[in-house]
Amino acid sequence: MVIMPATFDAKQILDLTEGRLAQGMLPEGSGRISTDTRSLDEGDWYLALPGEKFDGHDFLGDAFARGARGTIVAERPSYPIGSQTFPLLAVRDPVAAYQALARSWRKRVNPRVIGITGSSGKTTTKEMCAAVFAAGFRTHKSQANENNEIGVPKTILAMPVDTQVLVVEMAMRARGEIAALAATALPDLGIITNVGVAHLGPLRSIENIIAAKCELLAALSTENGVAIIGKPADDLLAHARTVFKGKMLVFDPAGLREIEVTPEHTVFELDSPAGGQKGSRFVVRAHGLAQLQDAWCAIMAGRQSALDDETIAAGLSSYQTVTGRGNRLVSEFGAVIVDEAYNGNPESVRASVLSFVDSRVFPQPNKYVVLGELAELGEQSRELHRDLGKWLSGINLTALITVGPVARDIADGAAQAKFEVVSCRDQQEAEQVLRSRLSHDSSVLIKGSHCAALDKLVARLVCQPQPDKKVR
Repeated sequence: MVIMPATFDAKQILDLTEGRLAQGMLPEGSGRISTDTRSLDEGDWYLALPGEKFDGHDFLGDAFARGARGTIVAERPSYPIGSQTFPLLAVRDPVAAYQALARSWRKRVNPRVIGITGSSGKTTTKEMCAAVFAAGFRTHKSQANENNEIGVPKTILAMPVDTQVLVVEMAMRARGEIAALAATALPDLGIITNVGVAHLGPLRSIENIIAAKCELLAALSTENGVAIIGKPADDLLAHARTVFKGKMLVFDPAGLREIEVTPEHTVFELDSPAGGQKGSRFVVRAHGLAQLQDAWCAIMAGRQSALDDETIAAGLSSYQTVTGRGNRLVSEFGAVIVDEAYNGNPESVRASVLSFVDSRVFPQPNKYVVLGELAELGEQSRELHRDLGKWLSGINLTALITVGPVARDIADGAAQAKFEVVSCRDQQEAEQVLRSRLSHDSSVLIKGSHCAALDKLVARLVCQPQPDKKVR
């Protein structure tokens, strides 16, 4: 049975968006909302969104040709389309209209909404939460990087009508952005994985970053909402408690005990919510404290949503690593490639490196760390890159390889390291350096901000995915 996502008729759209009919006649029937004419089906509404690279209003003719029911457009004197009968619904702000439509669908379906933000670990936590909830509920989640003012409404509007739990990732680059996302998704439970210097450039201070992340908690109901903090820090907790007075769960490392660590998984035990000496055991395809904190967030979210530990454990064991966020691949030389190329900041690099040098996780004796630029660090960028290099100089590596002029500061900071440090101009040079060194007894961690595009280097080195072994 096909379970339809959101559909709207013309009157609903005009009422929800406070729009007006600018051209044509109101069509009968309902249709889905599409923001891309390439994937638009006949009978869909086309919502023209402005963008940095493209303006959706330039494709109204394409929407007409593909059989759109009508379009939702910004108020303008004229529109680039020939047919005067094609319905145009004009709104003040197409993005705000998109969010209003999504908020309406969220209310109509009325799932339990799990909102997730943080400086790093958002996607991992989102995937872990989705795995946990899927074991007990009909669950819908954010896809890929749909975590901004466009992606969150898209996620919600794609939600099937019978969804019981909606897991939404929320990103930001400025104050007020998470508040707008939360006003669209209306979360019941909010998770902040951690707060660090990611986005220090646009937000200028760690205090502003904390305040921006805590906008998620401010949107929760004091009576029924639940806040979960994955990495406690005094300044984060202090601000969180000023904006949210309801139930708050904070990670305590004393309550988590590693039982077994292998290259395939980590087995750990958490104190039982019912108390007592015997805890509950969980298995996850993840390693290191940072990712176990992410798993803890997912477990707590499940426990606060009427799932028992047995169901939570079954769901968590099905979690799969996301491409670019720690997935393991194999180079043509037999070396293990750890693909962390999707994004990075100083804190997430440190967390990834600590897991990478754990011989239980990566038993290969030769370990290479490849780092690209860490973006959006503002005026402190050079200092933070160099500090990271100094920290790396105390880690037991075979070599550190940096890629690009910005990442050279990491190499400069590691100048006193006892291992080899190579600063490469570009990815081509880094590839040559690696190819001359890699073998079956090597592992390579590749990480950098998205703008460094180190996924291209990963693709050139990799020959095939490394098969996952069955989780016990």
